[in-house]
Amino acid sequence: MKTINLLYLLAFLLLINSCDDKKNSKDNQKDTTAEVDSLSKTEDDQVSTNTLLPPEVDSYHNQLANFVAGIPVDSTSELFLHTQNAGWKNYQQYADQTWTKINNNKLPLIAQWRDEALAEANTAGGLVFYPFSGADFLHAQVFFPKAEEYVLIGLEPIGSIPDIPSIPAERIGSYFQGIRHTLYAIMELSFFRTIAMAQDFTGKVVQQIDGTLPVLLLFIARTDHEVLFIEQVAINPDGELVAAEEVEEESTIYGNKIYFKEKGENGKNKVLYYFQANIDNKPYTSRSGYASQGLDKRSDLYNYLKKLNITTTYVKSASYLMHRENFSKIRDVILEQSTYYLQDDSGIPVRFFDEDQWALTFYGNYYAPIQLFSIRVQKDLRAIYQKKDERVRPLPFGIGYQYQKGTSNLMFAKKKTVSP
Repeated sequence: MKTINLLYLLAFLLLINSCDDKKNSKDNQKDTTAEVDSLSKTEDDQVSTNTLLPPEVDSYHNQLANFVAGIPVDSTSELFLHTQNAGWKNYQQYADQTWTKINNNKLPLIAQWRDEALAEANTAGGLVFYPFSGADFLHAQVFFPKAEEYVLIGLEPIGSIPDIPSIPAERIGSYFQGIRHTLYAIMELSFFRTIAMAQDFTGKVVQQIDGTLPVLLLFIARTDHEVLFIEQVAINPDGELVAAEEVEEESTIYGNKIYFKEKGENGKNKVLYYFQANIDNKPYTSRSGYASQGLDKRSDLYNYLKKLNITTTYVKSASYLMHRENFSKIRDVILEQSTYYLQDDSGIPVRFFDEDQWALTFYGNYYAPIQLFSIRVQKDLRAIYQKKDERVRPLPFGIGYQYQKGTSNLMFAKKKTVSP
């Protein structure tokens, strides 16, 4: 009897050990799975980070950015000789005076306001989408300096890397007169004029200025960044971004991709994309002759936009285009995919913001648009400003079409699903 009981006891102990082994095996499997997941996440994060790293670093690209910005270049650079030219020296003096003026006046006001009003969006970083931008990287950077990626879209050509060494010495002055001409409106008024840009960026004013690239490089250099590399990219039929040579269709949408970084030992790597594209639903032909189908037909562009991981959208001086129904697709992309949104009244009408989904804050003053766009008055927006409730706050600078201080307005929107 004792022998039988002993056998039962041994069997019971073996059963317990077996269960423990199975449990330990499952726990170990969980630990291993967690470790794999952790490694996978790290690899995914690394892939994301690597999109900000250039395939190579070309020092000429940074010297070029400095050159067009009126900043001295290295004495070893092939551009150095051109900086000894009277045309470049005159431009450098103009550029230094202009940037000293805005760095001492307007930009500090924007930065002080931004650090309070846009603190959450800047903490989020991520991707800033700026449709209807032209070459205005300046304001995208000033309002959202913590972003890692900037996607700009306009009707102006993307441009090519200017061949400065081939420009005869006697024409350097003309080249920089062209740069000054293109910059006047954005520096003095805070916006590019669409009609003027139709000429300025097509090489018709100055042959070597065939698109937005020189001005983008200028803004990158003058906002304390170093250009690392420039490459051309394309949107393939599936809406994926690929190297330009991978797509050969005549209707392909191309863009410039500029890798750059903040100056300093620990400067953050960033990427700027600029595309020439029509984001109307319908076909469009510009004054400069650029013609393109709209988002109704351009599934490549529309799919690309739908795949953008937008953190913040910024819209300024946008000709009130999204007030029109034929801009409904880009309007919907912005509303569906943006976590934060900053605009003046030329962007999306306030009636499209469901206040159950968006928290809205208004800055500055609004009564009506400038005379050119008087048909786009928003009576509901005017009523909000006239109430002067806690959502309406001061704006200490001028911006947009009504660029005089005290006449401008901005609206900041945040999706309510986002935790502060």
